[in-house]
Amino acid sequence: MLSAGKIPFWGGAGGSLNLQYGTPVVTAYVSYYYRVNSESFQGYTNPGAGPAFGTAYLLLTPAPIRTLRLNFRVGAITEVYAGPGQWGWGIFGPMLALRGYGETTNGEWDLTRDARVSFSHGLLVVPGVPEDFARGNYNSYIETGVSNYVNHAHLGIVLKNQYTFKLHYASDHGTDDRKYLTNFLRTPRQDGRMDSYIGEARWQSYPWGQVGLSGGLYDFVHAAAVSDGVWWGVDFTQGAKDMVNKFVGPHSAGNGKVAVVGAEYNFSVSSILWAPRTFTGQAPDLRVAIAAMLTRTVASDDPQYRDMNGYYAGLETEYRMTSLFSLTFQAYGEDRYTNIGTWSVYSLNPGIAFHTDWLSTDRIQLIYGRRFYSRAADPNTAQPLDRNMIALGGYMTF
Repeated sequence: MLSAGKIPFWGGAGGSLNLQYGTPVVTAYVSYYYRVNSESFQGYTNPGAGPAFGTAYLLLTPAPIRTLRLNFRVGAITEVYAGPGQWGWGIFGPMLALRGYGETTNGEWDLTRDARVSFSHGLLVVPGVPEDFARGNYNSYIETGVSNYVNHAHLGIVLKNQYTFKLHYASDHGTDDRKYLTNFLRTPRQDGRMDSYIGEARWQSYPWGQVGLSGGLYDFVHAAAVSDGVWWGVDFTQGAKDMVNKFVGPHSAGNGKVAVVGAEYNFSVSSILWAPRTFTGQAPDLRVAIAAMLTRTVASDDPQYRDMNGYYAGLETEYRMTSLFSLTFQAYGEDRYTNIGTWSVYSLNPGIAFHTDWLSTDRIQLIYGRRFYSRAADPNTAQPLDRNMIALGGYMTF
């Protein structure tokens, strides 16, 4: 299937194995992922399409110091921050996701019975390989001839377990050691940086659900040399490279600033109707998530992208009719200006899901999707994008 824009499922077949072992003070975590592909798409030379380790780290949890609780993660780490969804991710994903090799220090401190402060700080390294390394990269998210390090810090407060406010900062520095290969913008070799400044607010209360709001600024300085220490920014991007292509422009030399604000509301209709009684989830229910996002390129060395806006909207619903059967519906829309016109993709995606009981996370799902593209999103008349799709998939945990 050839498509553009957000789709209502993760493509491909595969699995993951998550292991943990330890004591109350030291615990080891390891994740291993694999995909079911032909031999030509597997192996060390194409690690993103075959089996690969995900995370592997030690969690150190010393005894609390009165109301202060600390923990330390050391190893290969993946972290996610500032997603406006109920569990931190949301329809359009987080606004900051990091990965690399290093450490992160986390702490919580109870100021009063109604106020809890949280803080985090970490340093992650994404080492590269020489540009003439014959077998390619050792991991799918690095770039040959480029190495990165990420310094990040986070501060938050939770009031009455209902109101959450957090600040996030990350600086991803890229070192370009290439002598022969060029970067994706074909600009002269130069070290670069991507700085992220994000604020997050959240309100959560039974039975009304939760409202999340995240907004911030991404600052790119010669960011063609920045690989994937920040592996997720906005609009399902692969860090600085995708964000520069989408929002800053191909003629920007990797210099620009992008402001973003996103919001999401998640609620359960049955929880509202049952109140003040507690809804356990073991009865029919309509679950709804509504999200929107606005992006604006406030500075760019590419004049065609300066003051460019992007708009995103999403709706995801699930009507659990019985313990075994649900009706689902997802709708997505996105618009942004490009140098060849307005890039627009809209989709409507009804589906049917089967699960083992009311609270099961396992499911088998059949989805039909109808997609609508603008000419800028589908410019190749010799190989047009697909308008209709049918997907059958599922997942299970054990």
